[in-house]
Amino acid sequence: MLFDNNDIDLDFSLLSLAGLQNTKQDMSNMGSMSNMKSMSNMSSSKFLTAKEGFLRGNMFKDEYKPYKNLTYVNIKPRNDREAKLFNVMQYSFAINDMNLYLDLHPEDRNALMLLEEFIKEEKEAKKEYIKSYGPLTINETSGEKYEWINGPWSWENLGGNIYV
Repeated sequence: MLFDNNDIDLDFSLLSLAGLQNTKQDMSNMGSMSNMKSMSNMSSSKFLTAKEGFLRGNMFKDEYKPYKNLTYVNIKPRNDREAKLFNVMQYSFAINDMNLYLDLHPEDRNALMLLEEFIKEEKEAKKEYIKSYGPLTINETSGEKYEWINGPWSWENLGGNIYV
């Protein structure tokens, strides 16, 4: 077979192939408390706000690589409903992206604190939207009246930006 020759040193991991860990030395140093603190301090400055991350498509300052000279579009909601929906969407995106990051970096306390903040903000944003415009999902239907059936649905254009 291809790898039957035991003289070849194939000591690597998927993380090192993805560029997430540089050397074995980096992994052995990760256990020290001072190194973990310095990694956390570095991570706090590398994250974007929920809005900026949502617009760019990731939560990391140095990860946005525009194609040629193109850049992302700043979404401007045209009414209160869109503004509240945009608010929910940006926090939802931030939660998902931070979750992916924390899957690979569970020791990053600053990222965990940021995730917890985004979760609180998303709950509040959903609460505001539901109070004004009704449930976003069937799970949020409550009260005396079945409001899920009331429109508009996400595919119905109300004359504004529909970006869901």
